[in-house]
Amino acid sequence: MARNETNFDNKEDANDVVWILTSSFLIFTMQSGYGLLESGFVSRKNEVNILVKNATTVLFGGLVFWVCGYGIGFDPMKNPFFSMGQFFTSANESNMGQRYSRFVFQLAYATTSTTLVSGAMAERTRFTSYCLFSMLATVVYCVPAGWLWNRGGFLARMGAVDIGGSGVVHLLGGCVGLVAAVVLGPRLGRYDAGTAPLPLGNPTNALLGLFMLWWGWLGFSAGSTMGIVRNKWKYSARSFLYMILLMCGFSFFSFILKKGQHDVSWLMNTVMGSLVAISGGAPIFRPWAALVVGAVAALLVLAFIPLLDRLRVDDPTETFASHGVCGLWGLLAIGLFPERDSLLDYTHGRSGLLAAGGDASLLAVQAVAAGFIIAWAVGASVVLLLLIKYTIGLRMSAEQEILGPDLVDHDIEHDYNSPFLRALQEHYRTGRQLRAFESKVEILRG
Repeated sequence: MARNETNFDNKEDANDVVWILTSSFLIFTMQSGYGLLESGFVSRKNEVNILVKNATTVLFGGLVFWVCGYGIGFDPMKNPFFSMGQFFTSANESNMGQRYSRFVFQLAYATTSTTLVSGAMAERTRFTSYCLFSMLATVVYCVPAGWLWNRGGFLARMGAVDIGGSGVVHLLGGCVGLVAAVVLGPRLGRYDAGTAPLPLGNPTNALLGLFMLWWGWLGFSAGSTMGIVRNKWKYSARSFLYMILLMCGFSFFSFILKKGQHDVSWLMNTVMGSLVAISGGAPIFRPWAALVVGAVAALLVLAFIPLLDRLRVDDPTETFASHGVCGLWGLLAIGLFPERDSLLDYTHGRSGLLAAGGDASLLAVQAVAAGFIIAWAVGASVVLLLLIKYTIGLRMSAEQEILGPDLVDHDIEHDYNSPFLRALQEHYRTGRQLRAFESKVEILRG
């Protein structure tokens, strides 16, 4: 069912509006969760910068979404690719409940997708360049969102299903993050010979962020039903169940692979990957299928983290492994497991390939949808990032990266930001190689 097929009139429909707004509030708490999680993954001299970037994603991205984003993706479509409806979103008294509630909900989704990219770009991106890119990335999100969630979009007409954003939010954000990490290149010293993997800067922050994301994900997934009347409450309840099941999660895989130790970063990313994968089809999966989808997602995360590391793709928060890969798996899983939906017809009369009476038609449509999302995400982000790189510049200078963006961009001095760092900067200016200071830089990263 496309997101704009719901009409809000009567008391029943007012209940839907209340549910949408409540879910939106929960989803917005995910910004705090992502901020804490990402700040926990980076070094101490980057913590404040990450949180400020997440704030600007909402501030600037929200403004862009109001000016043009909602009109591009969610107003009635004049063609199957772009809406180009009303800019500077407004409504009259008769339809403001419907329009504004959907605006707030989609804004929460849009800022979530854009926030994912900040983790992949962490510790070496110019602040002003990131702000510009996050504004443009909001528009990048709105285009495929319209394809799938606007009843006039061509993927919606084909029967593609992505109820809770595995593809539109997470696959898109993960692919943009991967492109950003490749265009930026690795952090200084990240892959120098003999350099150990960088430790988490603040594991406590990261775990607190994970707990907040769990909370917000209840609204992210259960709210995707866009209401609670006319059988929608049944699907919301099912989504809640799966979020709880997957919170118990598949972190035990990391426990096994680490030979009895819980690696904090692996634990968090396996839980995140499971939640990402289930989001797109949570209302229509059976419990056993939800567990299979979550388990496969956790294994994919654990496979792709070392693979990307071997390829020297420096993604500080493992955005692509947990969101991009698992978002793709979540989209494809909708073509495998669901039985035909008899209540709200989310699957358009189809069953998944592995379900009773199913065939490959739904899987084929899901694969096409995934292909278009990936192509759009990669193509648009390559153009935008290279444009920024060769105009105003994308990456910080080496000395700025050594000092850290907390000091460079926000004039915040940590207890290790003074004489030692200034001496290190002076040595760098005189032409000495950074490798001579590797041991000292490792102290800073800790």
